[in-house]
Amino acid sequence: MKDLNIFFIDKKPFSQLVGLFFLFLFSFIISSGLMLLIPEVGSGDAAIRFQLVQQALSQLLNFLLPACLFALLFQPQGSNYFQFHWQGRHWGLAAVGMVIMLLVAPANDYITAWNDGWNLGPLESSMRRLSDLAKTQIEQMLSLSSIPDLLLQLFVVALLPAVCEELFFRGGVQQILHRWFGSPHAAIIVASLIFSLAHGDLYGLIPRFFLGLVLGYLFFYSGSMLVNVCAHFLNNAMVVLLCFLNHRGVLSFSPTDPLGMPWYVTLPCLLAALLLFLVYFIKNDAKRIR
Repeated sequence: MKDLNIFFIDKKPFSQLVGLFFLFLFSFIISSGLMLLIPEVGSGDAAIRFQLVQQALSQLLNFLLPACLFALLFQPQGSNYFQFHWQGRHWGLAAVGMVIMLLVAPANDYITAWNDGWNLGPLESSMRRLSDLAKTQIEQMLSLSSIPDLLLQLFVVALLPAVCEELFFRGGVQQILHRWFGSPHAAIIVASLIFSLAHGDLYGLIPRFFLGLVLGYLFFYSGSMLVNVCAHFLNNAMVVLLCFLNHRGVLSFSPTDPLGMPWYVTLPCLLAALLLFLVYFIKNDAKRIR
């Protein structure tokens, strides 16, 4: 691999972005072909577990594989490019990042309800159908209610996307755009839009864009992928756990629907998240600069 990457290292950011895109396309073709080769499983719980296996393979092949190949081919530091730091203070920042993710959840819920009410005109029926299909697939994957299945769902739906998507979008796309634009804010905005569009759901476009912004700024100001993986994992795990409790009869509402939190809950939570970010992450960035 070291002999091969001499042809890729030191490429300009645009060339690196194109390279990452082609690695993604290459991985997507492999993933699609592999999915066609895997025989379908019957029905019931076995079919749902098979769907979870497909989801796991999709994450590993579509996002983790191209991100790792990109680091090995285009970056002289290899896997260190992703800035996985395991020191104690990074775990502390990860804990604060998870609290911030909890605090922005009501605001994201409000944005989700607003985005879901969009009227897309001639695209309305087709986009609504795609959105409903994606929602149905998630609900199916999270419909199992045993403890072993909960662990499987947490691994596939919460942990794997947190690792794979963060390495690809924040570790790959955002860092390339930062070098290209010279502005971290422009890079975070564009990377967040790409992150949201990649999910293919226009009725979830704005809430995913908002989460992309939160994750983008956490990554930039912490300088640690560990913070992002933990925050992203918590965001996904909340949905998994709420669905689990719903199917066990503990909760009576559907966790995939907007909760409709009042503004007097949403606004203080958002302000508290901003305060934590300013105190812990802006301060942390100032220490790194010094």
